[in-house]
Amino acid sequence: MSTHSPSPTLEHPIPPGGEAALDPPGTSPLPVGTRIGGDVVEAVLGSGGFATVYRVRGPEGHLSALKLLPLDEGPERAARAWREMSLGTRLRHPNLVRQLGAGQWPEDSPRFLWVKLELIEGPTLDEWGLAPGRTVGEVVARVREVARALAVSHEAGVLHRDVKEANILVRQSNGQAVLVDFGVGYHPAYPTLTKGMFPPGTLPYRAPEAWAYGRAHAGVAGAHYRAGPGDDLYALGVVFYRLLTGRFPFRPAEHGGEDVEAVLHREPLPPHLVNPRVPRAVEAVCLRLLAKTPEERYPSAVALYEALEELRARTDVDWTEVLHPERRRPVKPRARWSRGLAVVGVGLAVALGAWWLGSGQEVAPGGPAPEPVRAVDSPPAEALRKDSAPVKQQQPSGPQPEATSKRRGAAVRTACLGLTGAALQACLGTPQQVPPERSAPPPQACPAGAVETMTDMLGLSLGEMKSTDWSDVRGRPVHVQEDATLRVGGDWEAGADHTGKGWKVALPNNTRLFGKLYVKEGRVYGRFTEARTPLGVTYPVCLEMLDTMDRVGVELEPGSGPGKMLVSPVVVVRVVHRFK
Repeated sequence: MSTHSPSPTLEHPIPPGGEAALDPPGTSPLPVGTRIGGDVVEAVLGSGGFATVYRVRGPEGHLSALKLLPLDEGPERAARAWREMSLGTRLRHPNLVRQLGAGQWPEDSPRFLWVKLELIEGPTLDEWGLAPGRTVGEVVARVREVARALAVSHEAGVLHRDVKEANILVRQSNGQAVLVDFGVGYHPAYPTLTKGMFPPGTLPYRAPEAWAYGRAHAGVAGAHYRAGPGDDLYALGVVFYRLLTGRFPFRPAEHGGEDVEAVLHREPLPPHLVNPRVPRAVEAVCLRLLAKTPEERYPSAVALYEALEELRARTDVDWTEVLHPERRRPVKPRARWSRGLAVVGVGLAVALGAWWLGSGQEVAPGGPAPEPVRAVDSPPAEALRKDSAPVKQQQPSGPQPEATSKRRGAAVRTACLGLTGAALQACLGTPQQVPPERSAPPPQACPAGAVETMTDMLGLSLGEMKSTDWSDVRGRPVHVQEDATLRVGGDWEAGADHTGKGWKVALPNNTRLFGKLYVKEGRVYGRFTEARTPLGVTYPVCLEMLDTMDRVGVELEPGSGPGKMLVSPVVVVRVVHRFK
């Protein structure tokens, strides 16, 4: 279990003091000071669909993680709790979370099963791996350690069935990866608990053979997919791909959710095209894990571990290459490209110039746009920067927009002839870029009293995150303006135990967040400084916008252009003490 900063799923921090609440952990966390199995509850580490995890302190002062699973929410929940406890007794390895004990609570009338686990202090694998400065060698070492954990687990007959970055922690003491949370694990000695077709899991990590089974058995009563070791290996391939590229192997479908057709029939974009720093030898291991059938992948986690060991012994790979360096200011093409590519760039510039001139006809109605979004709305001409008067859009006298768009695409494709690999992909993607932006906004202090309001009055913690959205739109990009507002979907619950005020709803459902959006290097950044509840109560806040992978800002979606800023329909906001 981790002690890293609160995650977006941490909905119920602890109310300090008071009597022990015996409601299910998912609805009412236990008070600080509650004694369970000789340990004392100190804080909530996380809360999910099946359990709540607490940080507890033993009689001799040792800290542990204690997972509390309800026994009185139906026979399936109870059976799953007992199975998770039993699975933990089979696993002993430094790369697997260690189970320290188990029991029932309260002792006189048990309503919960508690499982005491080793407390893993450190970030989740994605928080660690997507941070600037991680090298190829470090990432491969972490994946190798997870492969070793799966090898030990599979040898004991235990499938994890929910391998993902959130269930892999990087131990601060030695930097090694630790696989945690066998809550949906499986062993053939135990009966099947899942009533539906698929066992619990996380959709982007589901293997192609599982999706194929679902299609072949749709509507078949009693059909149930049985996961195997290949499912865990495929999920680790998804993890590996994300660490190398910062994205999933397959984009979401147009209507939202998983693009099953792509998972079943299309190959993922080779990682080196997404991130040119990825060595081909490393890429080959990742892509083999993402093969469409288990037979095409590594035959076992042991074989994967051995392949990674052989890979690490190669001397033709630069293991010190940084996969995700800190963002630098763009340099001029001549300083970055070879002379040959610079010549091709001249032809490309001609095509792009034609595209921008055609796009310049689009003018935002109702007057000049606010400064932060003008980088998207205006062509980079000094005269247009100074002209703040509305421009009357003339009726086109030439070809219609559809014909112009087709010619534009043809011109860009012609300019891209002769390019290969990453250069070709970047060239073909150019029509979705936006004009040059202005300087990024400088560091900015929070509104007066915002930090105190968030932490003392609302009970939020610095670093705490919450999923939000722009509207009810799902499954497709959203067109937003510089002053677009975000909506808090569902109550934002918080319990600032340091205030003594206890658990409460900090911001209710449909609270609106007001702020400004800025564009820089193909990403949209948001700073939100006011929260307004449905009843009209306003609070000063200090929230920055993240994407769903917890990176600051969100990517401009395909289709963005002059006067049109398209972004993901769902984003995350994080509580900060200053805008950097």
